Amino acid sequence: MQYSKMKLAVGIFVITLFITITTFLYLVLEDKGTFNKRYNYHFTTDSASFFSVGMPLKFSGFDIGVIDDISLNDDGTVFMTFSVDENNRRWITEGSVLMIIKPLIGSAHIEVYSAIDNEVLEAGTELQMLQNDDINDMISKLEPAVDKIISVINNIDSITADIARDDSNLKQTMQNIKNFTAKLSNSDSILSSITGDKASTQSIIDSLNKTTEIMKELHTISKNISKTTSSLDSSIMNPASSAIKELDAIMKDVKHKLDALDGTVKAVGSYDKDLVELKEQISVSVQKSNQIMDKVDALMQDEQKNEVTLP
Repeated sequence: MQYSKMKLAVGIFVITLFITITTFLYLVLEDKGTFNKRYNYHFTTDSASFFSVGMPLKFSGFDIGVIDDISLNDDGTVFMTFSVDENNRRWITEGSVLMIIKPLIGSAHIEVYSAIDNEVLEAGTELQMLQNDDINDMISKLEPAVDKIISVINNIDSITADIARDDSNLKQTMQNIKNFTAKLSNSDSILSSITGDKASTQSIIDSLNKTTEIMKELHTISKNISKTTSSLDSSIMNPASSAIKELDAIMKDVKHKLDALDGTVKAVGSYDKDLVELKEQISVSVQKSNQIMDKVDALMQDEQKNEVTLP
């Protein structure tokens, strides 16, 4: 009993698996249009070169059909049959033409050129196959580029020939650089290499050294002058200012005493000749004293003035 149940389960499983696989294959083939109705068309060409059964027909880059059969006619031409499915039949219209495309990279295929607005062709209609020579077309397209490449090569050859000449600018430049580097290696300094004369170079160096020494001496003199000026300010100007102040006090005292003496002389009398002469001398002295006092006052007001002219 259990054995019969096991056989029944296995049978059901096998049948279910078979149905599943069959359904899956049917759906795949249906999706690819295998079961769709196909419409056959044909064209004639002079040679079967580059053609093969199964070669695709493309419209705007999409596969719409394949070559199904290739046969040879009695007149030596090649009769080819291709088919399209129901969905892609609309691209085969009146006035449609075919052209084989043979790229350098990739497999060849047949390109369909059609007018979409025209009526769809009946099955079995013959289409026109346009022959083209892709190699020659490509050569004609590449010819301008080839000419430019040849021109560039000729220019390079001309440039290299000019450089190879003994009197070329490049060789002269290289020779000058070689001579300059030779002078650098044989001379003691770059300055000698530039001037080309060691005596001139030494003269320039001596002049620069003397200039440096002169600048150092000028710097030392400037420092000494600065120190001397400071010393004069502290050792001469300050004592002179003190002495001038003392002289001012003395002269004021002398003026006061002379004023007193002048009053005394006036009291004694003006009849004595000696006293008259003495009065005149004292008067002159007072005037000079007054002038000295004015000069001293001016000097005190201007401390920057170094000299005073005495009367």
